[in-house]
Amino acid sequence: MTQTQLRSFAQFNSFTVQGRINHAELVDSKNGQFLAVTVITNCLNDDEGMTITFNSSNGLMGLFEKGYLPTGRVVTVTGHIAYVRETYTNKDGEVQMLKRPSIHLVDASIPTGGLGPMPADKAPTTTRRVGVVKPAQAKSSLVEDLRAPVEAEAPAF
Repeated sequence: MTQTQLRSFAQFNSFTVQGRINHAELVDSKNGQFLAVTVITNCLNDDEGMTITFNSSNGLMGLFEKGYLPTGRVVTVTGHIAYVRETYTNKDGEVQMLKRPSIHLVDASIPTGGLGPMPADKAPTTTRRVGVVKPAQAKSSLVEDLRAPVEAEAPAF
């Protein structure tokens, strides 16, 4: 077998990054609707950052529609790199530099625990009920009931 007969196959590499959602929108195409997301992350302190783009037509669309993927939310995204680019061609056919390098992911997802804090102005408001229990209001029999099984199950030496 010679080198020209060998075929190279894609490796099962994955890429995980954390950043802030810069833009997310529902897009209608001939194949149906999907969610297009752009996340900005910084590789170095005070740099321009880089963009991570991905499309999704699964559960992330539901999160977006319910308002859980607003601009500014911190997310962790994992997926496979489809391509990396730093340039684009404008309408006149001239090659231009992008403001930020861009990585596009396929099979991207937000893993469990990957949804970070939301911007304060877009976070859902929750109401807390705070109360004080005074010793006179507490039932002493409840405390005795909780202690009884522990004492009964303790081994005797």
